[in-house]
Amino acid sequence: MNIKPPRLKHGQKIGIIAPAGPVTQAEIQPGIDLLESFGYKAIPSPHLYSRQGYVAGDDATRLGDLHSMFHNENIKAILSARGGDGTLRLLDKINFDLIRLNPKIILGYSDITTLLWAIYKKTGLVTFHGPVV
Repeated sequence: MNIKPPRLKHGQKIGIIAPAGPVTQAEIQPGIDLLESFGYKAIPSPHLYSRQGYVAGDDATRLGDLHSMFHNENIKAILSARGGDGTLRLLDKINFDLIRLNPKIILGYSDITTLLWAIYKKTGLVTFHGPVV
């Protein structure tokens, strides 16, 4: 059974996560500004700008940011900051029950595609392959 996330409405909050490669604020600020120009409120995850080698922080930190966005009732959609390596290392640790019980729009591509497919397969939540911040 497919679960469709609720439609995103003007003024709602969009969480920004980095489950794969690292980003700097300068790199993604134009994307955040664009989202906010559309009338949404961009909410960076607590460790959005973390870096550990070639990934955006250690696995536990990146996983925690993903889980916290699904847990937060005020966040209505989740966008990935970028693709890149690292997402595969999270898949066997994801709390899919949390995601199933808190369906939201989640969007990304590149390495994020693996995350989207895993979420869909384990929860039935329809995910979106599309631009990163």
